[in-house]
Amino acid sequence: MKSSRARKESPLSPLSDEIGEFIAYWGFKRVHGRIWTHLVASRSPLDASALMKRLRISKALVSMSVSELLHYRVIQLAGKSERSTQLYRANPNFWKVILRVLKIREKELLLRIRSAHQMVARISPSKAKKHELDEENIATLGELIGATSNALELFLKKMHFDLSFVSSLTMKSR
Repeated sequence: MKSSRARKESPLSPLSDEIGEFIAYWGFKRVHGRIWTHLVASRSPLDASALMKRLRISKALVSMSVSELLHYRVIQLAGKSERSTQLYRANPNFWKVILRVLKIREKELLLRIRSAHQMVARISPSKAKKHELDEENIATLGELIGATSNALELFLKKMHFDLSFVSSLTMKSR
């Protein structure tokens, strides 16, 4: 006999779990991918209560995760339900979501890396020698960090103006 948990599990669960794992690989939380998957696949926007039931997670986890997903504009507000609860839907423009994440998160990460590198690059030659650090390699690392930052900036500027080639990565609006 199957448990009540097995009977109530959404048929979407295996997919949302796998997307959650994929999203976690890219630095988000697994639950972010699971929530997003349920919102993408749903015929209509969902409220926190529906997400709690579908994913079997706490109200606090839904609230925190939804807030983070809204920050990156991965999901959007979609009005109020009949019970006056906030509804959410997936942002239909996947490409703009990806670009926003790159712009906010990766850019910030590269700024922190650059700052940390500058602190290391300013250590005295005697301290570098004491810790067996190669100053030339540290300088080369700084150049790599700068080049990566510049490449991200160029990519974001180019994509800001020409998104036409990815129009197929936009879901139909509900």
